Amino acid sequence: MDKKFQIGEIARFFDMPASTFRYWEEKGILHPRKKIENQYREYAIEDLMTISDVIFYKNLGLELKEIRGMDAATPEQHGELFSEKLLELEHQQELLARRMEKLRYHMMALKTLEELKTQVYQESDIDTACIVSFDLIERDKLRQYIENPYLYSRVQHTQTLPQEQRGLTIPAEMSSLFPKSSILWQKKADRYVTFLLREEVTEGFP
Repeated sequence: MDKKFQIGEIARFFDMPASTFRYWEEKGILHPRKKIENQYREYAIEDLMTISDVIFYKNLGLELKEIRGMDAATPEQHGELFSEKLLELEHQQELLARRMEKLRYHMMALKTLEELKTQVYQESDIDTACIVSFDLIERDKLRQYIENPYLYSRVQHTQTLPQEQRGLTIPAEMSSLFPKSSILWQKKADRYVTFLLREEVTEGFP
């Protein structure tokens, strides 16, 4: 006589909640038999193979509705589906790579902050080539800021210290795309000094 398994045994065997298998049954993935006398689910050896296949395909990123049609699909349809999933994973990989790069950049900024705390100032090169005016209602620039907040700059010239302007850093090759009136600052010298600046906002400061 073929061995039968209760849903609790299946849950322990696969180390998954019983509710997951009930949900898969509801979606037409599993088809356990039910005892006539009490309607308890009974899983056969063959169901173990089906469950294993479902877990395998879910680990590949397939949805249940896609898994449900696997048996009826042709090899060509399988290939098309897997190609789509591979493209999705590659896109996710690109997104993760960009997030990791942003995190590294942020960590580098924090390291620079700690280094500046140990000395009054230091000569250094800067990666800022050009700063253009930045109004918060400019959607394209605001999106650039969201993508990388480190592009944001506040510009104050020594001749007009009370006047502060909000800016956004852009690559040097893009400066020609902006009118001269919007360019707040451009890199011209080779010697720069970096230091921490403490700001105190006084009453009445705009």
